[in-house]
Amino acid sequence: MKWLSLIFVVFCLFPYLDFFNLGTDTQPNALVIGCVILFAIKNIKVNKPIIILWSVFFISIFLYFYNQVPFYLYLKNTMNYLSPPLVATATYVIYNQLNFRVSFKWFFVAMGIYAFVGLVQLYFIPDFLVFLINEGRGTLIAGRGVVSLFAEPAFYGSTCLLFMAFSLLSYNKTQNIYTMAFLIFQLVFLSRSATAIAIFLSTIGIFTIIQILRFRLKYLLGTAVGLLLTSAILMNYWSRIESSRAGSLAHTFIENPLLVTQIDGSVGVRFTGTVAPFLSMRHHYFMPQGLGFYEEFLAEFRKKRMYKSFLTVQVEKKLRLSGGINMVLYQLGFIGILFPFAIYLAFRSRLRDDGILFAFLLTIITMMTQLQLMNAMIGFVIGTAIYQGKIKQKRRTDQVSVN
Repeated sequence: MKWLSLIFVVFCLFPYLDFFNLGTDTQPNALVIGCVILFAIKNIKVNKPIIILWSVFFISIFLYFYNQVPFYLYLKNTMNYLSPPLVATATYVIYNQLNFRVSFKWFFVAMGIYAFVGLVQLYFIPDFLVFLINEGRGTLIAGRGVVSLFAEPAFYGSTCLLFMAFSLLSYNKTQNIYTMAFLIFQLVFLSRSATAIAIFLSTIGIFTIIQILRFRLKYLLGTAVGLLLTSAILMNYWSRIESSRAGSLAHTFIENPLLVTQIDGSVGVRFTGTVAPFLSMRHHYFMPQGLGFYEEFLAEFRKKRMYKSFLTVQVEKKLRLSGGINMVLYQLGFIGILFPFAIYLAFRSRLRDDGILFAFLLTIITMMTQLQLMNAMIGFVIGTAIYQGKIKQKRRTDQVSVN
């Protein structure tokens, strides 16, 4: 069972490896191995977050009666709902009942593989190991970064963010200094994903605001120093990056943030998908929007000339809204709140820890973009958070008993 657990973790850390040419971006490898693990283990123990995640999956099955997409798209959508609960449950089981651990050295090697492949793609062979994934899109085109072992640079960047969350959950402060620095390097210099970088900066901003509200003034001072250093660096290196995609987007964002969605189609599609559930909350009383009505949903606002600043972008012709939390909230409406609530419960017992709070915010904000739920790192991070929360609660109980 140890070897099966090892294979499962490998597929979680490398979610885009395509061995069967399925024609999809994210692969169900971890889903399949996780299913085998759950069938092999007797007396599986679960808790509230896992039960809620499974409940959301079973509710999503009923979208069959409120959809207008081909069956294979409905099935693909349902598999996205299945991945977080199944992978999270399997992760919790291998930690809790099989005593399996992901060592820091092993995790660092996994990050190193991504960096090595990315560096080779950047400087030597642009298509290096691309045959291992479905297809490499956007490699070094229009200022975009490399794909490494992902389908596109944006997925590379988003998964780097989930790696950060996993590291903060699993390792100590000294180890996290190394992992965060290594992942930030890959995020900025290899993936160059404008969306992922924006998520990271947004997380820092929200985290800082929360700390200031907690009267942790050292974070205000740290932010001020960070902004000064960043400004100094940009003044020296701006001429080198202003012609790149990230530089162009940064310049536009400074001038008018919402114009970013008009000059960059990829950012526009992701931003529109992120705000879609909030538009549903405001204009449709947060009722479920179903599956296959996304085009009609956006056309309604364009017809009324509402939200012109970002809906004027030519959003791709999509039969359904794909993504993470944004997809769940849009498709299931108010019922979908159960999904982010389960993630909150997974992290809740450790949120007073600054590193865990940052990991929680990073996970939530990353999952509000077009990152598909089939990415096994999502369930892996949630399962890890659930187990680590249980360990902390157990320690508290033991301390109370001793006292």
